[in-house]
Amino acid sequence: MVFELLLLVAACQDPETVDTGEPEPEAPEAPAWTETADPIECPVGNVDAPLLDAALLDAGLEAGDVGYTEADWGYASYGRYLDDPFLLSWFRPAISEPLLLPCRGAQQAVDLDFAAKSDHPVSAALGVAMGRLDHTTEAVPLDPLEATQDLADLSELPTDLAEALVPIFAALEEVGRVRDALEETAPERTGMLVKYGHGGVLVDTDAAPDLTDASVQDWLLAEEGPRSFYDPARVLAFAIEAADLGRFEGQDISWVADSDLGPLLITGPGDDAPGDIGTQAFHLDTGGNDTWIHEAGANSRSSPVSVHIDLSGNDTYGYEEQDAGDESLLPSDSSGRYQGDDYYGTFSLSKTGRQGSGRFGVGLLFDLDGDDHYQSLRASQGWGHLGVGVLFDGAGNDTYLGEAGVQGGGSLGVGLLLDLAGDDLHRTFTNSQGFGYVAGAGIAWDGGGDDTWYANPGKAEDGGLTLYYSPQLPGNGNSGFSQGVGFGMRNDAETTFLSGGVGVLRDLAGDDDYIAGTFAQGSGYWQGTGYFLDGAGSDIYDAYYYVQGGAAHYAIGVFLDDGDGDDALNTRMTPNHMQVGAGHDFSVGVHVNEAGDDTYVFGGLAVGASNCQGIGLFVDNDGADSYTANSTLSVGLGNHSGECEARDQVDSIGLFLDGGGDGDEWAWPAEDVRSPGDDASFGIRWNDTDDEFGGAVDGDGETSLHSAGAAP
Repeated sequence: MVFELLLLVAACQDPETVDTGEPEPEAPEAPAWTETADPIECPVGNVDAPLLDAALLDAGLEAGDVGYTEADWGYASYGRYLDDPFLLSWFRPAISEPLLLPCRGAQQAVDLDFAAKSDHPVSAALGVAMGRLDHTTEAVPLDPLEATQDLADLSELPTDLAEALVPIFAALEEVGRVRDALEETAPERTGMLVKYGHGGVLVDTDAAPDLTDASVQDWLLAEEGPRSFYDPARVLAFAIEAADLGRFEGQDISWVADSDLGPLLITGPGDDAPGDIGTQAFHLDTGGNDTWIHEAGANSRSSPVSVHIDLSGNDTYGYEEQDAGDESLLPSDSSGRYQGDDYYGTFSLSKTGRQGSGRFGVGLLFDLDGDDHYQSLRASQGWGHLGVGVLFDGAGNDTYLGEAGVQGGGSLGVGLLLDLAGDDLHRTFTNSQGFGYVAGAGIAWDGGGDDTWYANPGKAEDGGLTLYYSPQLPGNGNSGFSQGVGFGMRNDAETTFLSGGVGVLRDLAGDDDYIAGTFAQGSGYWQGTGYFLDGAGSDIYDAYYYVQGGAAHYAIGVFLDDGDGDDALNTRMTPNHMQVGAGHDFSVGVHVNEAGDDTYVFGGLAVGASNCQGIGLFVDNDGADSYTANSTLSVGLGNHSGECEARDQVDSIGLFLDGGGDGDEWAWPAEDVRSPGDDASFGIRWNDTDDEFGGAVDGDGETSLHSAGAAP
């Protein structure tokens, strides 16, 4: 091993030949994990907030009334099913204190921004994601001066490159050892779980994995279970980032080696298009406008780890395309498409992960520069299932195309899409763009540029195509679960209920365009948590149902817009219900827009609205805004419907706050008895019952509820 031999030669040299007479320098310290961001100061309870006080007064509440107590959960219809093993430790405290959720969301943004701007963005962001899954790392980065590897003979490589690869290969070997150990401890039929996943991301019409067995659950959640991939994945990412491989850009190097983990490959700066070369344990390309149709940074059932690193060039990542099908769909791969039925369209049956996909293993793709095109179908582009999957793109105007489980998604694992810069296009249908299923964390982070985030909404009149059945919009809308969504398992027929994970979409800056169908843009379902965190820029948001800080069934959905741009919500598509800060059935939905002259169009149960013991919170802190209400059942609304009349021991609370003192415009249904306007209070109890509390105020003054998180 070249690096170790060099150290040995140096150690055996005559000291007189290297003695300069100067004091011997201190040995360099081993690398350390990137520091984490400081906790933000939460203004709630620490500053006077007259506008919040006014909204609470209008509702007939005090601040301490806004939330859930331990006793409240006893009245929930599904209360006996809520303490399942997958419930995250921080979830119940978070949902119980809704007024603190803007601060919690702001902390997510601060933590991810700090990580992404650090010297080791992937390993730091993975640390954030893993922490959200109650994982505390015990590992430390590899010291390149101490690392050794037995994966391959590096003697034919340039010395500096060989030295750079030693800690990377050592980290690859550790992932392999973890996988070997897991093969020994995995319960029966684990192969079914690995192959098909759960949550509908990978679909098999004849079989589904069983997650009800206690021994399976214990294995899934144990630190010695699939979670044991977390630390080695982070160590591997750190080693790649610390190696500074960008210095080898353009070097004409060609090298191939076999290893116990799979092929190891280095290719030079030409425009490569080798066809399907299969799963590579390690592939470094030094440049060129390449076309890769193999999995590219996606491990497989037979391969525990795969790393693909491309240093420069306008690259195309895809697959061997089969039937082109409908022009609205991506071409199928060899698995084809479902034939469709009365509920579902011709969705992809692909089971191949690509482009940063970790399934029962670790898959990492680093593309450092260029205008790149990523195209896959399912479980790709930063997807983690029983492992860790990452797609990192350093620069360029990039295109990301997929259908399900793509662009930052996790199911019993961690998935990360990290794009540092550029005007990017993201397209998908479902379970994507910051999606966390059971025991999963999915994060999509974008550092800037005018980006498009599109999760096909499904309605033909809005240019959509329905593939994924939506109970809210049957036959004419997709179940999206995209753009910052945490989703859990609710199976009434088999009385199986598993708490959801956490999904985060953070776009730091730019004039961005967001489109989705249902459950999107900061939404949660069944004890899942979704954070949608947009930064600076004038943005456009459109979606239908349970969106933009709308949550259902014991969940959290948070939508925060940090910037002072002039945003437009639901101006191109007709909105439905449960949106823009709305909670249904023991759920909390929060929507905070910090500043700008914003335009809001909304339907029923929206804009600070509640239903069935839910809590909805809407805050616009500044700007001359426009509100168009398509339903009177909205805006500072306390409401319960017939389905929950029997459990009126718990309150339904909706709060609306518009601050800044600017003149706002209202278009309000004529039949409503309220008169919203400047310096007015107009909350409503829809059924005028004692468990409904609605407060609304448009005026001037501090709210203490901020997307930016900082104290005023």
